[in-house]
Amino acid sequence: MARFTISYTREKGPLTLNFRKLNDMLQDKTPLKIPIDRNSVMLKHGSIGLKMIFVCDIFEELQRSSSELGVLGENILYINKKQFYDFIFNLDIFIFELYSILDYFALEVAEILKFKKNIRYFTDLKKVRFNQTIKQKIDFFMNQNWFNYFHKMRIRIVHRLPINFWALIHGEIVEFPFFPDDPLNIKSVSNKKLEPLIECQKWLEEVFNFIDEICSELVRELFVSI
Repeated sequence: MARFTISYTREKGPLTLNFRKLNDMLQDKTPLKIPIDRNSVMLKHGSIGLKMIFVCDIFEELQRSSSELGVLGENILYINKKQFYDFIFNLDIFIFELYSILDYFALEVAEILKFKKNIRYFTDLKKVRFNQTIKQKIDFFMNQNWFNYFHKMRIRIVHRLPINFWALIHGEIVEFPFFPDDPLNIKSVSNKKLEPLIECQKWLEEVFNFIDEICSELVRELFVSI
């Protein structure tokens, strides 16, 4: 149960008091309203906690590599290949792993509430019925503009859409769209000038806060004493 222990002592990132409360009540064998495989749920919950720690560590690396690029806020890159590749590498990992927390969380929710439909990804939660409060929170979360953009960035990374490194290879000054206006269009520019660190910080907080809100509802659904 090492994974579970690490998630219990997580100190990085936004506060997730209800995530920890669910953690404690599972561990303390608080009486349940509905039967679950407690060990299986604990393993999933602990895995999510580990991913939270990992994502916070990657965000710190993202901040470090971005400071070495210097003028990242304007998306202007003066050729420095190592720092540039470090930043791209950390940005891809951050987006991929932060979104994967949502996928893992969907699996935990599906097991706790015993959904009969096949839940493999976070967006599959649209297919199922919840109590009204959980349904509203999930619908609101998925319908926000920032989430739609974040989801597209994750798709871009998963499918390895090509990006143009020509100017970098040939040693020129280049405007590189770290956050293109349309992530699924390989020719998209970056007129909106989104700053990666600001957006990533916002995404991290939104995802953690959402999980904490749903954990609060899961505690009410699961435990006799609530």
